[in-house]
Amino acid sequence: MINKELLLSRIQTPDGTFICSRSFHDLGEHTDKNGQYYGISGGLAYQKVLFDKEDYIDASIYTTDDFNIIRENIVWETYGIDGDDEVKYVKIKDLELDHIENILILPSLSIAFENILLSEIEFRK
Repeated sequence: MINKELLLSRIQTPDGTFICSRSFHDLGEHTDKNGQYYGISGGLAYQKVLFDKEDYIDASIYTTDDFNIIRENIVWETYGIDGDDEVKYVKIKDLELDHIENILILPSLSIAFENILLSEIEFRK
């Protein structure tokens, strides 16, 4: 049985805007063109959508989704090679191979993310 793990907690509002929550205390917010407020929080720990109406689309991404969807949407948070740059989010498909190899040696890397990076290396072959 394949484990279905949340990789990106996000919704799409009626005007087409994607909002996401990347970490436990991260609140993604948007006031839609329809005048309604939408919010999402919980990161990968849980998904809490802050709005009573259910006119949004759950656009979350899971480990069981097609790999092309994963590599196009899942990002790595980086502060540059020396760790002193402003935060930047780089899509998996856009990471340099040496960057992927350096990420793979991190002791705190989740198994799910390790599998994504190994799949990306295989995909490029």
